[in-house]
Amino acid sequence: MKKLQVIVLVIALLNNFFSISAQENIQPKNMFQRVWSVFSNSSLSSKDLIGDWGYKGTACTFETENLLKKAGGTIVATQVKKSFNEYCTKIGISEDKSDFIFKPDSTYSAKLGLLKLSGKYRLDEEQKQVTMTYLRGLGSITAKVHRSGSGLKLMFNADGFLKMMKTLSIFTKNNSVEVLAAMADLYDGMLLGFDLEMKKQP
Repeated sequence: MKKLQVIVLVIALLNNFFSISAQENIQPKNMFQRVWSVFSNSSLSSKDLIGDWGYKGTACTFETENLLKKAGGTIVATQVKKSFNEYCTKIGISEDKSDFIFKPDSTYSAKLGLLKLSGKYRLDEEQKQVTMTYLRGLGSITAKVHRSGSGLKLMFNADGFLKMMKTLSIFTKNNSVEVLAAMADLYDGMLLGFDLEMKKQP
């Protein structure tokens, strides 16, 4: 009889353990889903983009759940953002030295520390994304856009974003972008970008 009670107790403990583990696995998933739902559930119009936007910080999220299927997904996300912050600091991206300016004539300019971008932009209101040209139209990059109050979030596909930064970093002689590029190769759906805040409207 005692042996049967022990077996029942062990089974109960195992069930409780796996129940807790399942909840811990779901929590990061729900967290990423909430972050991504910000983009998918918000509305956007051209007037939401126009203005002078000052840099407030970096942002990192994931467009797909591929990362969540790998062990230590939240740890990886934290490490990616840490590396991204370090890279931005090295090239001088800070609140007083970085901004994006979107004008009503579909032109924009951006200052990211030592890097400067300018060209034309096109907003896709339905897809909630903006495509920006740079290097006199030789290159272009697309970002997911979310406007909330006085804040604006631009999130770029990591592969395209890092390719652009690698090209522009030739002029800054900074190779730390290679670390981020290696991370982007490991995980699909990685988005890197910036949190911006309205400075003034044109």
